[in-house]
Amino acid sequence: MSGARSCAGCGRWGSRPSRWFATPKPARRKLPSGTPLRIADYEDSQALRRAFAGADQIILVSSDGDARAVMRHHANAIAAAAEAGPSRIIFMSIVDIDPGSPFYYAPVYRDAERRLAASGVPSTILRCGLYSDFILDHWLKPAVVSGEVLLPAGQGPVAPISREDVATAIVAIASQPGTHGQSYAVTGHRALTLDEIVAAFSDVAGRPIRYSVCTRSDYLAWTWANLEDPWPHAFSTLCESISEGRFGRVSKDFRNISAAASPPGHPAGAEFHYHLAIGFLPALVFHAGMDARGINALEY
Repeated sequence: MSGARSCAGCGRWGSRPSRWFATPKPARRKLPSGTPLRIADYEDSQALRRAFAGADQIILVSSDGDARAVMRHHANAIAAAAEAGPSRIIFMSIVDIDPGSPFYYAPVYRDAERRLAASGVPSTILRCGLYSDFILDHWLKPAVVSGEVLLPAGQGPVAPISREDVATAIVAIASQPGTHGQSYAVTGHRALTLDEIVAAFSDVAGRPIRYSVCTRSDYLAWTWANLEDPWPHAFSTLCESISEGRFGRVSKDFRNISAAASPPGHPAGAEFHYHLAIGFLPALVFHAGMDARGINALEY
């Protein structure tokens, strides 16, 4: 899935963040003064190994774009992470990894979960629902002008979750050792139809906006005329997956893990490292406990 913003940084648990990006210039603009910085790229296995060195926990967030590249990035990052010998890898997956799914990225995340299981490193998997930020940026905001959200998604329900809430879940998981070896579905607390989502946005926007179902062929014709590969295929298969109800699952996991989170109370002098590998600008590295306010500031 495409991403627009995410965040990472120090928080109320006394973290001293050190972040890892592909290039230093944009990184420096986003980092507090004095923050240690490591530079690496998902395509550079040696740089990944250097960046992950000394990590206690590694939080891996996918890159984006061509599915073959994303799969390769997962493989490189998981292999490098395993060599670093962390106590755990926390991986942000998606709720739709079923072998029967039509979604373009389902095999990619399924492969990553398989690699994690085979890595020999304990892992925790967060399977995220469809981002509300994605719905807003790609489907709702453009409809302010056109007055219509036109998708081949049928009436399938979705349980949207914001990136900010996913950040909160990451922090909660990273602070709870008892979550090792677990998988969680991080979704919104309620499944909504696209009719309901568009109607709510229409009220907020103060203008009439409707949701209309189109054929996949018509949608592909429009996306191929306006978007680059692989987005026509990725978005159309996402809609197909939504129409089949694959993003409509509602889980209480987010509420439960967030409620259980508390400052970890590490002993004085102990230092723990968290690594956040983010999309487009791989990636970020953290020292000692993160806070949701920090995680929400980065882009992926």
